[in-house]
Amino acid sequence: MKADVIVVGAGIIGTLAAYELRKRGLSVLLLDAGKGGAATLASAGMLAPHPEGLSGEVLEAALFGLGYYPGLLEELAAKGWEVEAGFSGTQVVALSQVEEEAWEAQESLSYPVRDGRGARTFPGGYVHPKALREALLKALDAMETPFLQAEVEEVKEGGVRGRGLEEPFTAQARFVLLAVGAWGGRFGLGVRPLKGEALVLEGPAPPMPLFAGDGYLLPREGGVYLGATQREGWAQGVDLFGLRWLSDYAHERFPLLEGARFREALWGYRPVGELFVGEVERGVLAAVGHGRNGILLAPWTAKRILELVGVRP
Repeated sequence: MKADVIVVGAGIIGTLAAYELRKRGLSVLLLDAGKGGAATLASAGMLAPHPEGLSGEVLEAALFGLGYYPGLLEELAAKGWEVEAGFSGTQVVALSQVEEEAWEAQESLSYPVRDGRGARTFPGGYVHPKALREALLKALDAMETPFLQAEVEEVKEGGVRGRGLEEPFTAQARFVLLAVGAWGGRFGLGVRPLKGEALVLEGPAPPMPLFAGDGYLLPREGGVYLGATQREGWAQGVDLFGLRWLSDYAHERFPLLEGARFREALWGYRPVGELFVGEVERGVLAAVGHGRNGILLAPWTAKRILELVGVRP
C-alpha cells in the first residue's frame, strides 16, 4: 500500500491534517489503533485562547484556530454533515475579589453561579469534538481516503510496519505523520498521559462556555458538558473520586444543576508535554503535546503540516 502521506492517529489532529492534505490533492492513508481513552472522543472542544492563559506564538496559533472553524463547519454542512458549535464567546466568572480584579470581571453572569461576583467575556466558543471527527471521517471517505484500524509498530523514512485486525501490514509513503496523542512516548516523543474525566448532564445549558473556579461547563447535545478532573497515569475510566469531584462541583457552583439527571461519563488521556509540530527525522513528522487544547490548535497544526510537506496552505 502506498500514499503520499501516512497519518498515524485518527483523533482531531490526524483527521483534520488528513482532510487538508486531501483537499490539496495528496493521497493519504489514515491509520488508527482504536485504543480506549482517545482525547478527542472525551474532550470538551473548548475554543478559549484567553481563558486558557495562552500567550506568544501559541496564542497566535489558537486565534488562527478560532478564526478557522466557522468556515470549516460551513464547508462540512454544505456537504450534509452538521457539527454542533457556538462562537458567541467564552465567559470567566470571578469567585473572589482577587479573581474579579485579575480578570477585570465587571460584566453580569450569563448563567447562575453560586458566589459569582462578576464575569468577563472573551472571544471564543466551542465545537463538538466527536461530531467534528465523524464529519471529517465522512468527508475523507467521500474523497476515497483509506482508513484502516491498525497498530503501527515501526516508523521510518519511507513508511510504516505494523499489524492490522487480521495480519501484519506494511505501507510506503513520502511522509509519515505521527498524530498519536498521549501514546507518543511509544515513538520516542516527549509526551505523557494526563487523564481527564467529565460528565454530560440533562439540564439547562449555558449560552456559551463558562469557566468558574477549577472547572467549566458548556452546551452539549441539548444538555451540559461539565469538566474536568486531571490525574497523571494510564488508569482507565471514570472512578468514584472523579465522579465525586464532578458532582460536588456541579452541586456547589451551579444552582440550575442541583437536580440534573446524569446522561454520560467521559474520560480520555490528554497528551501533555512540550507542543511540537515538526520533523523528527527525515520523512517522519510529529504533532504532539497539545494538552487540553487539541481542538483549538488543530487548524494551526494542519497548516504547519502542509508547509512541512511542501504544500501551500
